[in-house]
Amino acid sequence: MKDINSTGSPLLKILLREINRITERKTIYLLSVVLPVILFLLVALIYKNGVVRDLPVAVYDADNSTLSRMLSRSVDASSSMAVIEHVNSLDELKTEFLKGHIQGAFYFPENMERDIKRGTGSSMVIFKNTSSLIVGNMIYKDGMTIARTVSGGALLKKLRSKGLSETQAMNVINPIRIETQSLYNPEYNYLQYLIPGLLTAMFQMIIMISAVLIISSEFTHNTFGELVRISGSNIFTIILGKALPHLVLHTVTALGIIGIIFPMFSIEISGSVTLSLAFIEYFILTSFFLGFLLSCSFHEQLFATEVALFINTPAFIFSGFTFPLWGMPALHNYFAQLIPFTHFLSGFLKIYQMGTPIKYVAPEFFRLSIFLVISLAASFIVLRFRVNSVLSNEEPVVEEVK
Repeated sequence: MKDINSTGSPLLKILLREINRITERKTIYLLSVVLPVILFLLVALIYKNGVVRDLPVAVYDADNSTLSRMLSRSVDASSSMAVIEHVNSLDELKTEFLKGHIQGAFYFPENMERDIKRGTGSSMVIFKNTSSLIVGNMIYKDGMTIARTVSGGALLKKLRSKGLSETQAMNVINPIRIETQSLYNPEYNYLQYLIPGLLTAMFQMIIMISAVLIISSEFTHNTFGELVRISGSNIFTIILGKALPHLVLHTVTALGIIGIIFPMFSIEISGSVTLSLAFIEYFILTSFFLGFLLSCSFHEQLFATEVALFINTPAFIFSGFTFPLWGMPALHNYFAQLIPFTHFLSGFLKIYQMGTPIKYVAPEFFRLSIFLVISLAASFIVLRFRVNSVLSNEEPVVEEVK
């Protein structure tokens, strides 16, 4: 590459110098270019099936009747469960759970069909592994649906035998009809639910950690004085020249998320694609300049990175994505407000998943703006201090007298 000190404005020199640093330093190159591609694809592949299927379950059929066999076949025919074992006692069921062979089980008690025909009622027991909420809820939901369907069918047959029409019989079975409308993710697809939140959480971490290295690495390698000299001690030139190449890289990554990862895994964007991209770009600016502030503030590159990790590591948990913010203790809720990702995710889900008009994202946009303005202003002040410190330590140039 052309000697950066030979020609061009200070801004161009800083830009070329930073591009050189990105290509020559493996840490920044790996963080900004290689890691996002590998990480995002790996995470998306985990959830590529979208929904949980064929959870292994066992059946203990103590009734061995037509009805219990129908229930057993219905469980096996469901998309979420697969009957892998038929056992002969509750102790065997317990053993299979302890071995980890099954995630759920169905127990049909003796005389179940006879009691139902006599009108005395009976019960069916569903065992589910609730150490995993996803597994437990899935087995319970589908198990209840099967039980109600089969039970309703048996009752319908009995009422029809007494001379009621099908409509009259259905009115007796279901006196209150319930219509449920699942909004925004009606198929309960985990790919649609988790991937946008997970990828953007990791994206914030990558942006901030790579930003942390930008100025702190100048201190570590004793090149900050050179940077000040090339920039002509101009703070705007330093910030713009150092930031632009990284912001371009992160923008390309954002385009890859929306333009490649989302279509590749059939993640649907219900709202405006343009607005989604614009909001991600604003999030990139916010996260980048928060990391940039840390980079200016700490001389030690390692310590600056640790501070960035401290902010980013719990970001996903504190975002309210897996547990609502209003349900958290006040202290945790306050800490969540100090992380840009919390406000970004709230706005991003509104835009991409709910198709919300931009006016309803104004609160999130305003909060991200606070982070951006404070980070930029503080970065300018700290850099001004650093540059003045360098200039004051420089030895005056003494011309040689001939």
